[in-house]
Amino acid sequence: MSAAAPGRARNSLGIWSLVLGGASFLLFLGVLTGIPAIVVGNDGRRAVRAGQADNEGVAMTGVLLGWASIALTLVGGGVVIYLMVTGGR
Repeated sequence: MSAAAPGRARNSLGIWSLVLGGASFLLFLGVLTGIPAIVVGNDGRRAVRAGQADNEGVAMTGVLLGWASIALTLVGGGVVIYLMVTGGR
């Protein structure tokens, strides 16, 4: 059995970012998995720039999903607070 190619060694970072970002966005987990998706995705993009991986699009998608989830969480929280303060009017 041969060893994995050195250029593919860190592609798992991008995949994990996509999984975390997707879970954050689709399962409404907000910052719980959104922040890790951003951190891991940025590490994956850094690995692409260093020539250690080749899936920048996957990592970037995870980062974007993480940010989108955090934004929706903040907007949703703002709406809930507004409704609580105004009594639902």
